[in-house]
Amino acid sequence: KVLKNGYFKTNYCLQKKLKCSIIIPTCNGGSVLERCLTSIYKNSNSSKFEIILIDNGSNCSKTLSLLSNFNDEHKNFKIIKDHSSFNYSALNNKAVKNCNNDILIFLNDDTEILTQNWLDDLMNNAARSRIGAVGAKLLYPNGTIQHAGVILGIGGVAGHAFRSMQKDTPVQMNRANISQNLSAVTGACLAVEKSKFESVMGFDEKYLKVAFNDIDLCLKLLTKGYKNLYLPQVILKHYESYTRGYEDTDSKKKRFHNEVMVMKKRWN
Repeated sequence: KVLKNGYFKTNYCLQKKLKCSIIIPTCNGGSVLERCLTSIYKNSNSSKFEIILIDNGSNCSKTLSLLSNFNDEHKNFKIIKDHSSFNYSALNNKAVKNCNNDILIFLNDDTEILTQNWLDDLMNNAARSRIGAVGAKLLYPNGTIQHAGVILGIGGVAGHAFRSMQKDTPVQMNRANISQNLSAVTGACLAVEKSKFESVMGFDEKYLKVAFNDIDLCLKLLTKGYKNLYLPQVILKHYESYTRGYEDTDSKKKRFHNEVMVMKKRWN
C-alpha cells in the first residue's frame, strides 16, 4: 500500500486466524478505564480478543460498578482480583498465566484506541517469526507525540522518540511515520507472542517492579534474536501516568533510582 507521504506500508496476512489476550492492570481507573475499554470494543472485532482486567485493589464505587457492568455485558471480559502492593511486572506476569490466546497485548488503562485496524496490525506482526515486541504511536491528549519508539540512552536509560512533536512530523526523513525496527517500544501498548514472552521469563518482577520492565523485556527479546517493531499506523491517545501518578515522593524516587541502576548494570 502506498501512503500519502510517498512511503509504503506492508500488510501481513497470515494464514492462521489469530486471537489475542489484552491485559490491562487498573486501580480505581473510573472514567479513564471506561474510555479505554469502550474504545477497544468500538474499534475491534470481539471474536478476535479477550480482555484480562487485573484489578489491583479498586475500592471506588464507580470503578467497581464499571467492572461489574462490563463483566455482565461481554463474554470475552475476565477480571482477576489482586490486592497485593503495586508491582506492574508481577501483575502482568500473573495475568499471562490466565491467557488463552497466542498473542498478548499489554495495555495501560489510561489509553484510548484511535484506529480500527489496530488489533490486526499488532497481531499479524507479533506473529511473524522474526519479530519480538510490537509497539504503537501514542499521542498526548493535545495530539502531539508521546511515543514513537524508544531510543536507548535518553535520560540515562531510555526515552521516547519525537516526544512533544506534531503527530505527523516529517523530520529525520519522516521516521515517526514509518514502520521500523527499534531497540524497544513502550509497554503502554505492546504486543508479543506468548511463547516469545515466556521464553525470556516475562517481565522482571523482582528488580523492575514499576519502571523499565518494558525496556528490559524488549532487550531480552533482542538477545534471543528477535527484532522489535514500531508501527506508526496503530495510534492511541495516552493520558500518561493518570492512574498511578508520577515519581514525586521520596520512596518512589528511591525505587526509581534503584531500577535505573539495575538497567545500567544489566545492559551497560
